[in-house]
Amino acid sequence: MTYDDETNALFERVLEALARAAGDQAKLSALLAHFPADTRAMAVIRGLLTADTSLRHTFTAGEIAQRDSALAGRAALALAQIADRIEAEMPSTRQPVRLSEMALDRDNG
Repeated sequence: MTYDDETNALFERVLEALARAAGDQAKLSALLAHFPADTRAMAVIRGLLTADTSLRHTFTAGEIAQRDSALAGRAALALAQIADRIEAEMPSTRQPVRLSEMALDRDNG
């Protein structure tokens, strides 16, 4: 399976979890806890943020789409905070990607 295939599969799982959680943060957390243990937190955060954006821009503004979009944003923030705290408190031998490695100040054209 390629990176793109894995990314799409994870995105689909995130969308399914959001729908099953029905706006309940605790239920979403429980569903995410059943993802494979080796799933990268950053990949799940990206999936949640992508879901948030997709739900807001793809569907007509409706109660369910807004509910799931808001839940995705809140969950992404919560996971980012947890991951950041773990990274800060328990640095490992693998270093996280730094902004300096991302060439944010370079012209991409």
